Amino acid sequence: MKNQFLILTCASLVAIQSAKAAPKIGSWAYILHTARLSNEYLEATIPRYSVIGITGFKLTAEGILRTESTPLMKQVIYLTEKHRISRYPVISFSSADAGHRLLNSKSGRVRAIQSIAALAGEHKFSGIHLDFEYLPPEDAGKLALFLSGVRASRFKGKITMALFPSIGFPEKWYRFHDLKLISPYLDEIVLMCYDLHAGHTGPGPVTDPRWAEENIKALLVHVKAARVWLGIPAYGYQWCSGEKPTAVSAKQAVKLAQKHSAKRDSSLNLYFSYKKSGQTCSVHVSDRETRIYLIQVAKKYGLAGTALWRLGFEDAAE
Repeated sequence: MKNQFLILTCASLVAIQSAKAAPKIGSWAYILHTARLSNEYLEATIPRYSVIGITGFKLTAEGILRTESTPLMKQVIYLTEKHRISRYPVISFSSADAGHRLLNSKSGRVRAIQSIAALAGEHKFSGIHLDFEYLPPEDAGKLALFLSGVRASRFKGKITMALFPSIGFPEKWYRFHDLKLISPYLDEIVLMCYDLHAGHTGPGPVTDPRWAEENIKALLVHVKAARVWLGIPAYGYQWCSGEKPTAVSAKQAVKLAQKHSAKRDSSLNLYFSYKKSGQTCSVHVSDRETRIYLIQVAKKYGLAGTALWRLGFEDAAE
């Protein structure tokens, strides 16, 4: 095991050096609008990114776009303006059921499209980012119809969307994102290469560079590389016996790993186990080194860049 760990560590150093030598690519980061992030952290961190996506925008079944305004959201808007960084609202449905009902309602679609255009104009968003998840495959055609309406509206900024990977992920989730139908209406795509193992699986790595490569190759059949961002995680999951897994940030996990003889597994995620209240807990997390590998994968395929979920979770800058 020590020899295996040594080989992985040496390989990691090679990848890190290669990543630094390769051409620079774009860097996108998501910010949760309710996160507790200091102004000092935001001032130091936001300028490192070319795109910031901020959550807090939800569409109801009737097509009403609700904004949960927070001091953090206002600060992000201020800083992205100050540093001339693109900012997108991350727009989701209030629930999967609400999304299904909206997409299948002509009046709901029209109202939602008008609301999106108004939001972008009011806050001077240079694009929008749609995060529509867990809808049935049967709604794929309605999604395409909705996107065509956004494209034809008075909103003229970029239309971007987060997509589930098509390999190694539940078909009932990824088939809603039918690229043959929706790619003509999208400027850019974020391929969410995380949650390989999560609540729907047993313990294991949250991501894997080899898995990411497989999904990138499948995606590039339909979309040019310059339109694709690779979604990378700064988190993982903790499985404790008899309990559902819980998300853990890379920052938290790396601190804990220092006490529990962590190893780097074949997926290049950090892994360790420990005892808590008599239970055995195992932790798999994507730390800085894992993310550097994923950045190298994005460079290898000439992608637009990487998209980090999310700021405040990272153990260190890449």
